[in-house]
Amino acid sequence: MGKEKQHLEERKSVFYEIFCVGFKEAVKSSLGIFKIMLPVSLLMAILNYLGIVDWLSVLFQPITNLLGLSGKAILPLLSGYLINTYSAIALMISLELPMKEIAILSSMVLLSHTLPVELSIQKKAGGNMGLLFLIRVGSSIITGIVLNIILPNADVVLASETQAITAVATTSFAIVLKSWVQDNVITIIKIFVINIVISVVFKCLIKFHIIDKLSSLLKPIMFIFGSGKESAPYWLIANVIGLIYGAGILITANENKDLEKEEIRRLNVSICSMHSIIQETANFLVLGVGLPILIVPRFITAVVSVWVYNLVERLRKKRYS
Repeated sequence: MGKEKQHLEERKSVFYEIFCVGFKEAVKSSLGIFKIMLPVSLLMAILNYLGIVDWLSVLFQPITNLLGLSGKAILPLLSGYLINTYSAIALMISLELPMKEIAILSSMVLLSHTLPVELSIQKKAGGNMGLLFLIRVGSSIITGIVLNIILPNADVVLASETQAITAVATTSFAIVLKSWVQDNVITIIKIFVINIVISVVFKCLIKFHIIDKLSSLLKPIMFIFGSGKESAPYWLIANVIGLIYGAGILITANENKDLEKEEIRRLNVSICSMHSIIQETANFLVLGVGLPILIVPRFITAVVSVWVYNLVERLRKKRYS
């Protein structure tokens, strides 16, 4: 009887740790996302209603033409670069953009986002801030140019009710506000569900030591990314929970010298363009962008940048040896 009671308590403990804690963390992270996303989205609805978005579109048209983007697309692009992916998503939803532009912007922002925060984290984790900046912004721009060339032109527009209503000059702002609420409720629910699922799954991976087994399986694959086998656990953490949430582990590895200096530099080059691959990709799927467009550019950049970095380092050492 005592053993049964003990087993029951253990099960309750496991259930609480996985589902309750996972749910609480998901709620907390979701609220943090909404605090950024909703004000940005509302601001864009107001700017669009006042006609300011159209003015900005004309102003930035010469720059965005190279990337196959309309002038107003500069807003989600810069927002993603400087703030985060959620603010970029909020702006893309608020603006009336063709699906081709949504696809290009999504891929560019996934490669280069939250730069002030993430670059600072990687610098503290042993990365070269200038090099990582060049890789992220450079690969983002190149990807935008390439996608503009290969993606077919389409007239399909990710239009919201807010956009349709603000197109009518005589519409009252109250109706615009009502439409903005309707647009964002669906997005909020989707992001909230995604965060809960990811949080609970990751708790399961940790609790049942699956993440350790996955790290062991990934060791041979690390060769593809130009890194040593010892980097596998840190690479997995960065790709599962991202640079910001995994910052503590990465910084500790650098400070405790758990990895050699050169190895941690290679790791930073690899994960700068490819991290939080599950959650960030899932968030952009909400916009209707195809999975290959979201993942392939990040994979190619991660692989190519590390191997180019390794080649340059070998040539440099050979020159000065």
